Amino acid sequence: MYRTSSRYAKIPLNGKIKFECIRCNLCCGTGPNVTLTVFDVVRMAEYLDRHWRTFVHDFVKVIIAEMFVYLALRDKGNGECVFLEKDPNNLTLCKIYPARPMRCRLYPLYIVTPKSNYLHLDTECPGVGIGKERSVPVKLVERYAFEIQYHYKQLMRLILDEGLEPLTALEYLLDKLWEEAEKGAEWAKIDYLSTLGST
Repeated sequence: MYRTSSRYAKIPLNGKIKFECIRCNLCCGTGPNVTLTVFDVVRMAEYLDRHWRTFVHDFVKVIIAEMFVYLALRDKGNGECVFLEKDPNNLTLCKIYPARPMRCRLYPLYIVTPKSNYLHLDTECPGVGIGKERSVPVKLVERYAFEIQYHYKQLMRLILDEGLEPLTALEYLLDKLWEEAEKGAEWAKIDYLSTLGST
């Protein structure tokens, strides 16, 4: 492990980390900072038994910067994730934990770029350095990298090549993946996600 800044350390894909979630609220309570892909949206909506349109309306910020479309989980107005709850001991609970976004599954690791051979580790996470050493969850990193690439490539193709307006492109892509999920696509199944590992 070597540092890239005062906060982030560079971890190779074949590296190991020591991390154990201590259920503080650094990652869930200091946002909104969780960006989503269309895959995340479909999985979370299905998990909550909602259509993707009502899920987006209630829980997602859709940000259009120029022609680029970004999706992020809403917060409660105080920086806490909309899905964050506390147990009787004041430890964090995620209401959608089995279907949580890929970015959350990977934290305290971050993908630098989809083709990078290393990750960034958030050394300010209090769980870093605790627990037993384990390998980076490579299958999860690879799947998340694929989903990021697909999300942005398809949106930009629809906007730049097909000429769709950004929101129309987003709706088109979400409809397409929603239909795939309804037909039983493996990527949409919670059991499949658990096979990818987590941090």
